[in-house]
Amino acid sequence: MEAGTRVWSYESSGEDPWILSEIISRSDNSIKLKHIIAGGEEESNKSSFDRPLLTNDAATSSSEGAKYEGVELANAQLSEADIAEGMDNDMISLPHLHEPAILHAVSERYFRGEIYTWTGPVLIAVNPFQRLPLYTREILESYRQEGFIRSQNLGDNAKPLGPHVYSIADRSYRQMMAEERKSQSILISGESGAGKTETTKIVMLYLTTLGTPDGDSSGPNVEVGVEEVHDSNEKLSIMERVLQSNPILEAFGNAKTLRNDNSSRFGKFIELGFNRAGILQGAKVQTYLLEKVRIGFHASGERNYHIFYQLLRGATEEQHHKYCFHDGLTGGLELANYFHLTGQGGAPTLREFTDEEGLKYTLK
Repeated sequence: MEAGTRVWSYESSGEDPWILSEIISRSDNSIKLKHIIAGGEEESNKSSFDRPLLTNDAATSSSEGAKYEGVELANAQLSEADIAEGMDNDMISLPHLHEPAILHAVSERYFRGEIYTWTGPVLIAVNPFQRLPLYTREILESYRQEGFIRSQNLGDNAKPLGPHVYSIADRSYRQMMAEERKSQSILISGESGAGKTETTKIVMLYLTTLGTPDGDSSGPNVEVGVEEVHDSNEKLSIMERVLQSNPILEAFGNAKTLRNDNSSRFGKFIELGFNRAGILQGAKVQTYLLEKVRIGFHASGERNYHIFYQLLRGATEEQHHKYCFHDGLTGGLELANYFHLTGQGGAPTLREFTDEEGLKYTLK
């Protein structure tokens, strides 16, 4: 690390733990740094600071192998042309891959509206907390076509499509249909509010689309977040029946938390079955670790499970009388606030959909 080298320096205080800095000078036992603000300029109101050399067998005082406390080398800034070519699609290609490099790369892509990033075969997704036009029929079809061409060993010189959860689902399906016919697993993990529930639905939609006899995506609405209510007497395809299990699971197992309006309060293992021709035959869902304590207590600003509010707010007048909801005895309170099991958190409404609509999806 020589003078003029840009590095990331760790700060225990402030919003950002890693701050882009520049080395001013280096001595035998430490380096002197100065923070860099947006635009590449040095901070004029902050004096320089020192970081000591880490003394261990692996680190030496040479410029190549020196390791300093709370300091990591920064990657060179990509040009607009490099970004257009997708040079940052896969973080494995970064010269320096460590915590600040990962955070910076994912953040830069997020603010460009690119919420997916590869790290080798692993896909990192950042919840945008808004609807983005990333799941249209056209985009699904483009990934389906790319997957088919790749499975036939064609189009090696074609520029690959960018990182997307469709690509993960497609690779899983193509590997399942390879000569060995091996079952595949897709693990979706993350903290509360990371988008696991939505991602699971996107993966299921893609796999069921590929598993239809003609590979047609004109069944249920492909745009994620938009659902269609079918007549109860209408005969549904296997694809539609599999996808329509989601509203039932979410009604009885999802709830509003302070971080997420539709947080899954249980774990689930979804198994999709395909025949040797790759046609979807059915599905099986195993659930576990339901948060049973939420039935008796939930914090302020949160809710019990969706199904309770769907019934209270979406039931007809006849159903209210049938199930003794006692509309006239609430003293002016909304029903969800009247009952103890639903009113502890203030019975807040949901931001993106109503409980009346939710009941329709649950019953269809």
